[in-house]
Amino acid sequence: MCFSASVSFGASAVITGVGVAAIKNSTDKKQLFFAMIPLLFGIQQFFEGWLWIALQYPGYESIGHFSKYGFLVFAELIWPIWIPLSIWLIEKDKRRKRLIAGFFLLGLIVGGLLAYKMIVYEVTAYIDQHHIYYQVGPFTSLHWSSGLLYLLPAVIPFLLSGNRHINYLGVMILLFFIISKLFTLNYLISVWCFFAAVLSIYIYFILKMQKRKNAV
Repeated sequence: MCFSASVSFGASAVITGVGVAAIKNSTDKKQLFFAMIPLLFGIQQFFEGWLWIALQYPGYESIGHFSKYGFLVFAELIWPIWIPLSIWLIEKDKRRKRLIAGFFLLGLIVGGLLAYKMIVYEVTAYIDQHHIYYQVGPFTSLHWSSGLLYLLPAVIPFLLSGNRHINYLGVMILLFFIISKLFTLNYLISVWCFFAAVLSIYIYFILKMQKRKNAV
């Protein structure tokens, strides 16, 4: 699959629209963080769309710099914190809630460490083999072990939820993480975030089904 500015902008438009619809289908304040996930993914893809343009055409250096950090803030800082928090808020089972809270605390640690890396080390991005390659200082995603600590707060809370449809979403996101590792290891952060963004559309249907259930 060839990624490009048009693919990122197209995905951003669709996912953002779905995100707005998901928010409208949320039935209480506790669902808001969960409902906002597609909208935030849409914004993240919008940043990467501008980064594609900046990396391909001269004169967009300042936009490229802003977009590069905009994308990575979502990818490395927001998701390991936002995802467990959003699922913790809507979980009703106390035992599951405690487990998810543990992953939220882990997400705070992971997000803090990744924020430190982004502040201390140089962040670079360039196009390679129809993908964007991101690198923060000397750290790369060239080994299978890379990203596994990040994976725990960013994916496992989906699997711990008492809602089977949220479990299904977690399984799909985990599956695409493995596929991205197998076939696009060098570009994992870009490719996996793209597929996770597309999969987040399912959140709209989860909330819509919950709204219908509550209406019965």
